Amino acid sequence: MLTTLKRWLGRGSAVAAPESPPEAHHEAVGGGLVTARAEELETFLEAVRRADSRGHAPWVLRDEAHLVTLRRALEFTLHRGRWLQREGEAVAHWQGRLLAFRHGEGPPLGMLLAVRPDEEAAWQLRFFFIDPQWQGSGHGARLLLAARRELDGTPLHCRLPLACGAAVTSLERAGFRRMQVDATEVASFEAPAEWH
Repeated sequence: MLTTLKRWLGRGSAVAAPESPPEAHHEAVGGGLVTARAEELETFLEAVRRADSRGHAPWVLRDEAHLVTLRRALEFTLHRGRWLQREGEAVAHWQGRLLAFRHGEGPPLGMLLAVRPDEEAAWQLRFFFIDPQWQGSGHGARLLLAARRELDGTPLHCRLPLACGAAVTSLERAGFRRMQVDATEVASFEAPAEWH
């Protein structure tokens, strides 16, 4: 899988024609949930590292090569609006959004990655976090409520370990319902479509 993904990420000009960049309105000066900036990728990756050290990340970062692959996939998402998703032995180009939750022009309070296979599908919240210095202030629920507004018109899905207590609480406060829990204590959540 890693080899296939690296091959797809390394193709550069061989990849399908670039998608139009995310709309300008996602760069609103007042803050809220906006398209992340390239320099904020390290903030996102650091949060993934923290989650992985506890066994709570959706990716296993065994070594630097896995981290480099994830970084390149996130860069691809930022620049082309596409998330490279493994499907069997192939890599599919899903829609992807890397969003930052901020107040004004300061650094992000948190971030999230949302992906979906096509326009008709629900968005999947692949990973979200609140910066440690802002945790415990209700920002997790605010981030998720902002995501529901930003990604309006479709349901949102999320899967995460029940051990992520603060994240589970944030999901429930933001209107996500717990759908099921599997044998490994990973729960599925869903929020219905919200319309402006």
